[in-house]
Amino acid sequence: MKFNKIVITFIFLLIILKNYSQNRNSETRQFIDNATIAQINRDWNVKAEFMSGLKEVISFFPIEAIDLKSNSKIKSLQMDMGLTDNYFKSSWIDLNEVDDFILYLEQHVIPNLKDKTEKKQSTTYIFNSREITFSFYIQKNSRRISIYLKDNGLTDYRHYFWTESQVGKIPELLTMLKAIK
Repeated sequence: MKFNKIVITFIFLLIILKNYSQNRNSETRQFIDNATIAQINRDWNVKAEFMSGLKEVISFFPIEAIDLKSNSKIKSLQMDMGLTDNYFKSSWIDLNEVDDFILYLEQHVIPNLKDKTEKKQSTTYIFNSREITFSFYIQKNSRRISIYLKDNGLTDYRHYFWTESQVGKIPELLTMLKAIK
C-alpha cells in the first residue's frame, strides 16, 4: 500500500515537471540557445522603429540565425528594446507567428487608428506571440501602443515600451512585416 502511494506521487510529480518544463520561448531563441556556435545576420535595410518621449526605442527587423556547426538556418523577426534604465533585451517572433501579427494589425489596429471612445470607455486590442505582447489601446481621443517582452511564456511587466506619439507609424511596421514574409 505504501509502495503504491510512492509510485502515484512520483508519477504525479513527473506530470507536473513535464508541464512546467515545456519551453514556451520562440523556436528562434531555442535554436540560438542550443547552437554551440551561432551567427546572426541582421538586415537593417528592412526595419520598423518606435521611439518614446523618453527616448526609449524598440526596433523590429528580420534576421537569419545560423548554427555554424551544423550549418542549419532559421529566419525570424527580431525586436530590440532599449529602455532608459539601461535595460536592453532582444526577443523574436517566429515567421509562423508573423502571419497572425499581420492579420492583427490589418484587421484590428489600422482600421481603428483614428477611432475614439465615449467618455469613461476604452478599447484594447492585444496580440500575443511566444515572446511579445503588442497592445493597442484607445481611450477617448488618445491611442497608445505598449509592447511587453516575455521569457519562457512569462510577461515582464516591469520592463515594457509604450508610446502615444508613434502610433501613426504602425502602418510602417505592417509594411515591414509583409516585406519579410
